Amino acid sequence: MKISLIWPKSTFLTNPMVYPPLGLWYIWTILKQAGCEVVYIDTSEDLYGSIPESDYYFVSGTSPQLMEIRKILSWLQNNRRGKTVLGGSHALTHSIDHLENLGFDLVYKGEMNTKEDIDLIFNASPTKKLIDNPFSQDLENLCLPTRKVAFRYKAFLEDRSGTSHPTTTLFTSRGCPEKCAFCESGAGRMWGKGVRWNPLEIVTEELEECYELGFTGIMFYDDILPLNKPRMLKLLEVLDYYHNKDGAIWRCFLRTDILEKQGGHEYLEKMRNAGLVEVLVGVESGSDQIKKNIQKGTSIRQDTKTLEWCKKLGIKFKASFVLGLPGETIESMEATRKWILANRPDRVDVNTYIPFPGTPISSDMALKSGNYDIYIDSSHTDEKEGYQSLPETFWYKGPRDKSNCLVGTSSLAPQEIANFRNKLIQEIIEVGIPY
Repeated sequence: MKISLIWPKSTFLTNPMVYPPLGLWYIWTILKQAGCEVVYIDTSEDLYGSIPESDYYFVSGTSPQLMEIRKILSWLQNNRRGKTVLGGSHALTHSIDHLENLGFDLVYKGEMNTKEDIDLIFNASPTKKLIDNPFSQDLENLCLPTRKVAFRYKAFLEDRSGTSHPTTTLFTSRGCPEKCAFCESGAGRMWGKGVRWNPLEIVTEELEECYELGFTGIMFYDDILPLNKPRMLKLLEVLDYYHNKDGAIWRCFLRTDILEKQGGHEYLEKMRNAGLVEVLVGVESGSDQIKKNIQKGTSIRQDTKTLEWCKKLGIKFKASFVLGLPGETIESMEATRKWILANRPDRVDVNTYIPFPGTPISSDMALKSGNYDIYIDSSHTDEKEGYQSLPETFWYKGPRDKSNCLVGTSSLAPQEIANFRNKLIQEIIEVGIPY
């Protein structure tokens, strides 16, 4: 049986060939174990015409890639005869009605960790339109993703001497216990309740494979890598070995409240000594009130203290911010601006809020419940299709000094938020803080 795995172009990124779609690569391994012939296509570089005739076309993607997903499906329906299957995070986070109406022969809502999961697709009746497969709590037999084409993706991390390291991505867990109201991943919305941990033996094997392939940088994509401290300390032993042996380095996502509770500076220093060179922290806003509005759970005090620790330890601190969150005012945006310019993180990303479907904020907006002080500029959407009709420019990250904003609050219109964001970015560039 021949299977084409297809990853859509990320039109919202200036360079989509940075980090690979590991979800499809896990499936690649399972398909090979099942004796299938597998072809991998990334439409950021590969033309649609390079997609071969296949028995099945597995398309995976995120919500911002929906426009491209639709284009791929239309082309397949007009040019190929195999069965089309949609999976990935868009399928995980959207309603069954929406997914069944997209036009795919089959939608798979769940993970693919075993041959039994794949067989659900191969054995599905012709009339079945959707498979809703519950998550397995047991990841003991998790396979490694196939990294056959890993070097098509160009990501780099710098160590403290300025040397660039070729970098790839890796997950050691699935899920996030936090309740941020703007996030698709938290509180069981995407990955099921609780956090599921990849066995450390499998994580170690995957790390060793990455190092053998020549990647000396790892970008951990866990929502909160150091969440489970006893487990993390064991993982640090592995990372420390390769850091001292080969100079291997790594980067991760971090929550400042969890770091503070679990040891603060001392815990961070242990990670630094094992090769940690950069953290990405979702500060979100310089206003504690805005953080409270979105159930963030962290404070500006914790963010500031963690940034101070990182500077002392030589760890780069990339701060991510979102303007246009519920309750946003000119004063709260100004608080964000002042925090950035006063504290000078090593890197900064400032975006305007995108209401991803399936989150508490976007669900509240769709129901018009009014629990959050936010609205979407409906002039950009089709009344029937709603979010799905948003133009591609809505999702496009684009040049750093320009952005679109389609949300407003009772205090601010969308254009006011966009203007503030664009002016702030110019200030950040002028003072020399990189993206």
